[in-house]
Amino acid sequence: MKLFEPARIGPLELKNRLVMTAMSTRLAGPRGEVTEQLTEYYAVRAAGGVGMVTVEEASIHPQLPHVPNALGVYGNHLLPGLRNLTRRIHDAGAHTSLQIGLYFRQPVNGFPRFAASADAPDCRPGCMELTPDEIHYLTGLFTDAAIRTREAGFDAVEIHACHGCILSEFLSPYWNRRTDEYGGDRTGRFRFALEILEGIRRSLGSGYPVIYRISGSEFHQGGFSPEDGIALSCALEGGGVTAINVSGGLGHINHISIPPSDVPRGILLPLAQGIKSAVKVPIICGNSLTPEMAEQAVSDGWTDLVGLGRPLIADPEWPLKVREGRSREIRACIRCNQGCFGGLRDLKTPGLTCLYNPSAGRELERTVHPAIAKRKIAVIGGGPAGCEAARVTRLRGHDVLLIEKEGRLGGQFNLAALPLKKDDFTKLAEFYTNELPRLGVQVRLNTEATPELIGSLAVDAIVVATGSIPVVPRIPGGDLPHVTTAHDILTGKAMIGKSPVAVIGGGATGLETADYLSERGLDVTVIEMLDAPGRDMMPGIGVRESLLARLAEKKVRILTGYRAMAIEPDAVVASDRPLKGGGNEIRISAQSVVFCLGNRAEDAMSRLEPACGFRNLLFGVGDCRFPGNALNAIHAAYDLAAIL
Repeated sequence: MKLFEPARIGPLELKNRLVMTAMSTRLAGPRGEVTEQLTEYYAVRAAGGVGMVTVEEASIHPQLPHVPNALGVYGNHLLPGLRNLTRRIHDAGAHTSLQIGLYFRQPVNGFPRFAASADAPDCRPGCMELTPDEIHYLTGLFTDAAIRTREAGFDAVEIHACHGCILSEFLSPYWNRRTDEYGGDRTGRFRFALEILEGIRRSLGSGYPVIYRISGSEFHQGGFSPEDGIALSCALEGGGVTAINVSGGLGHINHISIPPSDVPRGILLPLAQGIKSAVKVPIICGNSLTPEMAEQAVSDGWTDLVGLGRPLIADPEWPLKVREGRSREIRACIRCNQGCFGGLRDLKTPGLTCLYNPSAGRELERTVHPAIAKRKIAVIGGGPAGCEAARVTRLRGHDVLLIEKEGRLGGQFNLAALPLKKDDFTKLAEFYTNELPRLGVQVRLNTEATPELIGSLAVDAIVVATGSIPVVPRIPGGDLPHVTTAHDILTGKAMIGKSPVAVIGGGATGLETADYLSERGLDVTVIEMLDAPGRDMMPGIGVRESLLARLAEKKVRILTGYRAMAIEPDAVVASDRPLKGGGNEIRISAQSVVFCLGNRAEDAMSRLEPACGFRNLLFGVGDCRFPGNALNAIHAAYDLAAIL
């Protein structure tokens, strides 16, 4: 495969054409120090076979981390930790670069908002436009950080110039409204980025590799265009850049930089090809490519090297598995953004992780160890939690039997993959379907876990992971024939034939059901008692935002602050007093009604416990105990299995 041919970035010879791209983790110390966990996270990915590891964006100013617990390179006191990090990555067989950058758009500690232009679209009163003198000061900070990067042992430095950082503000006509030498035409808008490159070259010479990560396009009217991307790349090449890493998107306005599953894979490749045709330096481009797409992108000349970000979070051994012809064993990224991007947004979490790789970002604490005593374990339920429990218990050396009543593994995730733009979600079920038999788990499909069957099993422990079932409220008319649930629609047990449709519940399930039905030409109204739709979806990671945009485009009506009180043959009666009803009631025309009010635990524990007797240990995990999201269920299953 061409992916595994050596490649050069200036003086560096990489063993293959795979580059781990930078993605923040929140695993550093409170002042940007390298931690043991951060080091282990990168060492594991280096050992997975990638040619070069780009370590996440490091702050060049102590008061301007872009996320809490961001890595830092702003002072010499950070060098010992950074040197240890580079040593571990090198020892694992990879080259390494460090991304450096600066954000003012998302301060985390109250630092005043500076901008390329005081009248930029998102600037509020008090936003300060950077003066030329301040720009020169920042240029010096970038240069000093690049010097420390080399002193720390990194093989290259990457400058972050996209995704809404301060450099991308200057580069983009959407943000940059200046009229001085740092604004106006491309010469002015590109000046800051080129001065940073000039300062680094002046300090480090022409031999040290400098990579620029830029937008090939911001995909937004009035923003940085594909033509801008080509022009900037040519200017950077003239200034002595060693390689160009092509990304895209416009920060908070669209989500192409960390695209959720509704964005087509490979959307950046045409942009990379356009830049590659205009310059001679190597081009890096990725955006969650599959192994087949990655090989084709290199073979067909779209890019020189392939960037891998989230795919390596999900499976650090992606390169090794592809090289050895074991692609079926890859835990493929499903682009849900819940653990990786969500781990940056949700400050209640320890930082980055992955929905179905619980060890990601927790490598020190979540390592599978062989069990002291080998046991026979039965897992009841083949959804995400049950599959993960079976996988980990088998890795520990136990004999494992998994019993699933349906004809395939995946459980609720098979339904989660059915709404629009969620085809990627099928990859989770595919992974477990391939992986469990490979590991030696005995899988029995189409088998009901009856008390009689449980009583006949000669096992030492039983893990119940039977999931959850839809909530159906007791309201007048709830039993009418035109009323159903999202679960029954997606499984084919019920059909929606008549419009208009009322969807009761505006959480994730309700919104996705509305998306699914409106795509079929049905007139849909969503009724939600809370003050905003999608409250159970993580904001800011692209999934909720993209879904709401699609619903608005299809003119789906969303009523918030209303409670469904009764269902009539041709309408739903809803109250604007959602606590218990009363107040003003409205009638919403509906020939079909769909309940999307969440799930409740499927209480198999109490049903199966008498059959277990005293000879079995009985555990429950996932939605059958605490209905929630797949990430929590899978991680809880891992933690339980790791101690069985």
